[in-house]
Amino acid sequence: MTISLVTITRRSLRLPPTGSPAIGRLTAILLAILIPASLAAADEVPLPLAGYKLQLERYSSQIQQTADHPEYADDFYRDVPSSFKVYTQSGIIDVPMDFLHQGLTAFLKATPASKPIILSGLANRIRQMRAESDGFDEARAGDPATRERLNRILAAREFGRVHGPTEWELLQERINAWFDERMKKISTKIPDLDQLGQILVWIVIALVSSILVVWLYRLSRERLLDQPREIVPFIPSARSWRSWLAEARERAAQSQWRDAIRLGFWAAVSRLESDGVWRPDKARTPREYLNAIPSVNENKPPFAALTKTFEAAWYGGRPTSAGDFELFLTELEKLGCQER
Repeated sequence: MTISLVTITRRSLRLPPTGSPAIGRLTAILLAILIPASLAAADEVPLPLAGYKLQLERYSSQIQQTADHPEYADDFYRDVPSSFKVYTQSGIIDVPMDFLHQGLTAFLKATPASKPIILSGLANRIRQMRAESDGFDEARAGDPATRERLNRILAAREFGRVHGPTEWELLQERINAWFDERMKKISTKIPDLDQLGQILVWIVIALVSSILVVWLYRLSRERLLDQPREIVPFIPSARSWRSWLAEARERAAQSQWRDAIRLGFWAAVSRLESDGVWRPDKARTPREYLNAIPSVNENKPPFAALTKTFEAAWYGGRPTSAGDFELFLTELEKLGCQER
């Protein structure tokens, strides 16, 4: 491919033989111009060393252009191939350019303060590659020192995984490019594929969290509804609240705090039921007694505190003490359950 281009150019321009140094330089320039153009149709055609150097200089200017106009980074990304094949006197060398793709991708996602740092790193890398390419000109088969230097260069990390893109990777790039192009035509405000992936992840997390919250809520409701009922063989108000309270104090004197709180709760139920706050019903749970009190009733706050303490001690099995019973009696007195 390279020979045919040079031959056609020489014949069309009627250039003299290649013995002249000026013609040699002109040939190198023509190769640098024509061969990159031919790569668009045939990716496997290697670049001459002069063309490779010009391409690196072009990338340096594109990095500067991206620094001045950040929106140019997207077009710059598409313009960079995954690798180059460079023809040297030592043979054909594969030069990967994945680092430039990765750097531009990071630039597109970075904060404004980080963008200059990323571009500076890419520019330094390109300058280093340009400086290393000068050493290729000095390479000769009979020069062991130069060959050893080239071997050290090629052993660097950027050449560690030298290979062209696989068929699957090429197919993925084409599909992503096609999809990205269609999305941009639909709306310029639609985020790119990476952003869409992050949005999808957060949507899934929010959905799973919502399902978990609903499940926990329903589970707690079921446990609350299924809690054991206090079976009373008679209506609480059939027994005077004073009798309930007196028995509660007897249990407290014996340090049976849990039973004392239970009996004190039924003293409160008997007092409110006797006052006509609700209709007698021995099948109610403590929570249903509380819900039966109108919200505007002044007895609801102290009875709510009594119910909470009773449920925790009697149903929940929470350890109780004399201090808990004293606080319980304080709330009972707010309902009028106190000895005169």
